[in-house]
Amino acid sequence: MLPKSIIKQLRLGKIKKLHSFKSAIDKQLVEHSYLNWLGLTGDEQAESFHGGEDRAILQYESDHYQTLAAIFPNSTPYFVDGGFGENFVVTGMNESNMCIGDIVQVGSARLQLSQPRQPCFKLNHRFNEPTLSRFTQENAKTGWLYRVLEQGEIHAGDEICVIERPFPQWTVERIQHYLYHETSNQEATLELANLEPLAEEIKGVFQRRLENNDVEDWESRLSGKSSKLEMRIVKIQDESPSVKRFFFSRTDLAPLPEFSAGAHITLKLPNDLSRAYSLCHPLTDDTYQVAVNLAESSRGGSAYLHQHAKVGDTVMISPPTNAFPMTRNAHHVFVAAGIGITPFITMIKEAEANNESYELHYCVRDLSSYPFQHDLSPYSQHVTLYSRTKRLDISALLDAHNRDTHVYTCGSPNFIELVQQATQHWHNDHIHFEAFSVSHKADQAFTVHVKETGQDIKVAEDKTLLDALRDHGITVESSCETGVCGRCKVNYEGDVDHQDTILTKQERQSCMTPCVSRAKGEKLEISIP
Repeated sequence: MLPKSIIKQLRLGKIKKLHSFKSAIDKQLVEHSYLNWLGLTGDEQAESFHGGEDRAILQYESDHYQTLAAIFPNSTPYFVDGGFGENFVVTGMNESNMCIGDIVQVGSARLQLSQPRQPCFKLNHRFNEPTLSRFTQENAKTGWLYRVLEQGEIHAGDEICVIERPFPQWTVERIQHYLYHETSNQEATLELANLEPLAEEIKGVFQRRLENNDVEDWESRLSGKSSKLEMRIVKIQDESPSVKRFFFSRTDLAPLPEFSAGAHITLKLPNDLSRAYSLCHPLTDDTYQVAVNLAESSRGGSAYLHQHAKVGDTVMISPPTNAFPMTRNAHHVFVAAGIGITPFITMIKEAEANNESYELHYCVRDLSSYPFQHDLSPYSQHVTLYSRTKRLDISALLDAHNRDTHVYTCGSPNFIELVQQATQHWHNDHIHFEAFSVSHKADQAFTVHVKETGQDIKVAEDKTLLDALRDHGITVESSCETGVCGRCKVNYEGDVDHQDTILTKQERQSCMTPCVSRAKGEKLEISIP
């Protein structure tokens, strides 16, 4: 029998100040409201990513409050209906008996269950319990969200009932199990990455796991604390006249998070720039190592590190992320130019450790002196060097495509494009590339329409879409600003020139990274999640 109940309470919230931030979690009782595509009329969200069509309504099981009061007795007075900021207070419908895709009738409106609620640190402040958001996430007591299929009037006391259940195997609780606990289950990950009624933001999590084999860090959302590490520069080493190697150690001397070959870290520099750099050496003596080339067209990142950074300086660093992982049990062909060699030092060592075959083709300026010459010398039998007098014929190198061979490339955008052109006859899954710089081709100006604000913003030829949005008072979260982290991702309608190296092919159909990607035409429409 499909679940049904009564709307015990109907609640709306206005944005208010809660501690040091704004929130609309304190929702008040109303007798009725009209439900439109974005939620109940009069309901507000303090953050743009808390709203949207897949987040129109929040429902919470009223019986959870009694359970939570027993576990957190010091906060018992706060565990009352409406405490979690829900719109629908209902008893008898919970995470174990409600399923993704459920069609729900309430009043004259019809809804579809779209995703589990992902609790944030504001719950900790509201209930004066620093671990509450984590507890509810780990124990499937979060509530869930609906999208609206048919608008209509809703009253307190209306019956709410599930009228269709297309995916009875995918309860909210089971979705959360694979979202937060059994994260390495490939079969479930594949199914959830393609589960049609599941909200795009949650499907995207599973799609990225398939692409990158990474597991998310939820700490910032759950605690409100930055997941960044405070690091100190403990050594600076010249690799060449234009390349410096930086050694970072934690200021609290705690162990550093481990990483796999191909990973990068993002540095938050004192000049307020964030830049991503490949880790160029395995974890040794509790240090991270990156190499930075002084770019002629530096936008401030490499220039700052070369000209101002010194031993003893502290910087904030995001833990390692790997958008450029190796495929196991394969023959690896590494193709690098200039500073693009950095990820391949760790890749070579990882291939050696796994007894995997590999070859490195490295384009340098000077065959007698080049960056990482000392690091590469033990593996010289696998390394072929190229220069202006001995050029690499990329097309000839990559003409044959053996089934167990994977090619990896890192370098300038133009160099990567040459490798991509030479591997057009390869299977896409066998081609891996990473770029931490953006092509400086001449870009045309375009106009972007922002759905949420109604603004039409002109983006100049020499300005990024991200900067143009900021100039007009629109805040978009960002980190690397080079298209490798996906933090600034927005939705779009139109034709986009994608310049990122993080979004999947499926994500690119509806999402873009405004830090590096632009409109192909004169106009573009975006929506900020």
